[in-house]
Amino acid sequence: MRATQSGIFLGDDRRALLARLQSLVTDLSAPDFPHPSSIPVIIDKWEVSGREVPCLLGNSFGHPNIVDGHASISSELFYFDPEGGIARTISRWYRLGKPSNPQI
Repeated sequence: MRATQSGIFLGDDRRALLARLQSLVTDLSAPDFPHPSSIPVIIDKWEVSGREVPCLLGNSFGHPNIVDGHASISSELFYFDPEGGIARTISRWYRLGKPSNPQI
């Protein structure tokens, strides 16, 4: 990612990016991670994918900006625990539903 003349990084200005990163640090440094049932956003039929950074692809439910059931691509994936049923991107926690099982 390169800096622009307007100082925008990762789609946000510097203060917004720092706030998002601080939220991530706070979440990942907490002594206990949230129980999956307390995480409101579900990503169903998910799979770990890649852009220039790891992310999640799937159908989101409970997301504040995506209509329930619609396909989505998450922001950068920072924590991934499929056995625990949770993942943390730069912007939010996700509760993991069923993994994708493509039929080829």
